[in-house]
Amino acid sequence: MDAEGDTEIALNAVNALAEAASCRTGLKIRIPACPQQAADQLSSAEADLMQSVNDLKARNRIFGQLPTLDELLDPVEERDMGEFPAFEGGDKAIADEVRREVAIASGEVIEIDSDDDDDDDDSAAVSITRTDLLNLCRQLEVGCMQYGDPQFSLNLSSQLCTFRAQLRREDLLNARQTSLEQFFSV
Repeated sequence: MDAEGDTEIALNAVNALAEAASCRTGLKIRIPACPQQAADQLSSAEADLMQSVNDLKARNRIFGQLPTLDELLDPVEERDMGEFPAFEGGDKAIADEVRREVAIASGEVIEIDSDDDDDDDDSAAVSITRTDLLNLCRQLEVGCMQYGDPQFSLNLSSQLCTFRAQLRREDLLNARQTSLEQFFSV
């Protein structure tokens, strides 16, 4: 168990077990893997990685102390990340989520959290007419003057009055002139 992560100690332990077993029983233990070849490949990969780190240091791309091989292969930041959220739908769902987050970050999409997702369908079906909106503005203006902080109420009332005037202006600009003949034709 002490040999975990150290191939040389593990090989020595396996060889010692093989010799002990062959001395007692006369049988040889055969291990089909080529551990020396794997160890050589691992050492070569580690050397290549550290050479790349040294090259980056020489090009002034790494500042300060060079990271160790263990720090490169198992960064502290990744150990503390915890569990990754599960994405149902596979790679497509992950790609869609990344696109959504990029759009939010760039300001293309504004994310709004709702308290109740069931209300989304109801709010889309509800529409308010311009006449209803004008009446609502009038009611709010009156309510502002009756309740609350006088300065805040005055500001809100003034804004509502401006908004109501804009709605009324749009009504007048979009109105059509009708003739009385349409009403009296039978």
